[in-house]
Order: sequence, then C-alpha cells, then structure tokens
Amino acid sequence: GDEHGMSDEQMQQVNEELNKQRMELAQMENLKEEEKEKAELEIQRKEQALEKEKKERETLAQQLKAMEEKLVSGSADAEAAQENEDKLRRAAIELEERKAVRLQMQQQLEEQDNIRQDQEEKFGSMQEEVQAKTKKLKKLWNKYEQVRAEVQDLEHEWQGGEEELLEGV
Repeated sequence: GDEHGMSDEQMQQVNEELNKQRMELAQMENLKEEEKEKAELEIQRKEQALEKEKKERETLAQQLKAMEEKLVSGSADAEAAQENEDKLRRAAIELEERKAVRLQMQQQLEEQDNIRQDQEEKFGSMQEEVQAKTKKLKKLWNKYEQVRAEVQDLEHEWQGGEEELLEGV
C-alpha cells in the first residue's frame, strides 16, 4: 500500500472515470448549456487535482530515492574505505612502474639515437675521406698523364734526334 494519497491503480481508476463522465456529457444533448459548463469545470478541476497528486507522488519518490542513496553511501564502513585506500596504493604503485618503464624506454631511444648519430658522423667523415682521396687520386692521375705525355714527347724528340745523328754520320 501507499501511505500518501492514492495508489497507481486508484489514480488510473479515477482517470478512467473522468474520461467516462466526459463521454457521457458529450452524449447528453438535452442537458442545459449551463449545467454542461458546470460539469465540464468540475471534470477539469478533478483532472488538475489528479495531475497535482501525480506530481507530488513523483516528488516524494525522488526525495525517498535521494534519502536511500544518502543512507547507502553514508553507511560505507571502514572495510570499503580500506578497499579504496588499497586501490589507491595499487594505482600509485602501477603509476610508478609505468613511469620507470617509460624512463627506461626513453633512455633506450636516446642511446639508439646517439648510436645513429655516431654512425652518421662516421659515414660523413668516411664520405669526406673518400672524396678527398678521390680528388687526390685525380690530381695524381692528371700529373701521371702529364709526365707520360712529356716522356712520349721526349722519346719522339730523342728518336728524331737519333735519326739525324745517324744521317749525319
């Protein structure tokens, strides 16, 4: 049962009764206009009272629910508080572990980056060395070509000079 006002079933019955009265009213064409208006106003007044009752019931239900929730949350005992404290402690430990893992990964990345930079620098210095030696090699090759050309010129001159000497004899 309900301690306050009408039950849902009773409210439904009253609502149905009001609808029935309205239907009967529409059928009574022989009723005087004044009586019709008076009956219509009475039905409206009852509908408003019914709506008011419904709103009050909803408000009371919400208040009751809020009080029950307060009661339930207020009765949280030391065990629940301890459980929350344990959860917080575990979360803090997990956070520290994740932080340590992140730092370790960061150090590994930095080491890999340093290794890569060293390799790039070695590669750069090796390339520079190759370029310098290539340049030197080209220079020496050009010098060799010049000397060889001079030797050939001298051989031609010598051969030409030798022939003149032999002719002169």
